[in-house]
Amino acid sequence: MSAFVQKKEEFLKFIKNKFLNKEEKFNSSLFYFALNSNSQKRQFRINIDKKCLVLSQYPGAEIKGLGGLIAQYPKNFEILCLTNGSNLVEYCDAIESAGIEKQRFCEVMKSLRVKGYKIFDINSLELDKNYQTFRKIDISEVDYIFIPNIYDDNKDTVSLLKHFKKLLEEKEHKENLKIVMFESDNPLCAPDYLADIEHIIETKRKMLGIYYPNSENLINKIISLNSYRASKYNNIQYLEAFMTFSINDFLNIKLI
Repeated sequence: MSAFVQKKEEFLKFIKNKFLNKEEKFNSSLFYFALNSNSQKRQFRINIDKKCLVLSQYPGAEIKGLGGLIAQYPKNFEILCLTNGSNLVEYCDAIESAGIEKQRFCEVMKSLRVKGYKIFDINSLELDKNYQTFRKIDISEVDYIFIPNIYDDNKDTVSLLKHFKKLLEEKEHKENLKIVMFESDNPLCAPDYLADIEHIIETKRKMLGIYYPNSENLINKIISLNSYRASKYNNIQYLEAFMTFSINDFLNIKLI
């Protein structure tokens, strides 16, 4: 038994004893992240021939998490927003809110000049009932699929991840497909890839301004996370963080 394996087993035993004895929930996924993620942070670069698909749980989540990366490689990206934002705009009913969010989403996508984009006509918090619509997504030629953080506190994120697992099991896809988690509602606990977005940060800020025109405080907080991610690097000011998984590794993660 290697020293690393031994330490890992000792750590898991300690955590289980600490929490299970108190009848608290032990979530093995957290320690899967902490112990199996590659600790070496690598720069995320996308070759010109690679196809990237983003599955966003609501309009704006894709810009929060990887707006800078998309802005650097727009022709590589197709963006699918799985819900219509029917609960996102204050003082509006569901139909009006969805209309405003669709307009914002399309404006952002056109400004970025991405390869393709679509917003689904599924109301917020109702993605769980719409797998038949979700399963129409074609993933057969995609090299990277970007999904929200598994620990995002959002009902539609949970539904998206459950649907996505089922989709991977049912639909044709490349053997070397990579699954990439991005930060939207919560930070990732053990990122292994970073994207330098210093030269594109104002573009990201502008796109966030379209989604959140009256929320300068929120925009500053999102940008502050990008700044914090770069705090260990003297020559970089802003980074987006990601966690990457093989298909098998992702399918073995236990969802909340």
